[in-house]
Amino acid sequence: MITTSKILRFIIGYTNNTSDSIYECGEPRVQNSWTKIPISYYRIALIFILFDIELVFVFPWILSLSSPTPTIYISFITFVVILFFGWIYAYKKGFLKWEM
Repeated sequence: MITTSKILRFIIGYTNNTSDSIYECGEPRVQNSWTKIPISYYRIALIFILFDIELVFVFPWILSLSSPTPTIYISFITFVVILFFGWIYAYKKGFLKWEM
């Protein structure tokens, strides 16, 4: 059905100006939508995701504390040490600076 509609639209030559009109609010745009976003925003977002994902790994560890073993503690300490080295690396590279 999609292919048929595309072929018919191509044959008939129908153009719809609805896609060129303003959507939702009805206000004309102030500037072009293709603005450049500084790369520092992406770096901050990646650092946030990196340190936010740690909760996915910490939560099961907390749930496993009902029957603690030395292996559980060693694995968590290893995880925290690796996370700490990542934080030091990001800090030394200047990824945690907020100036744009």
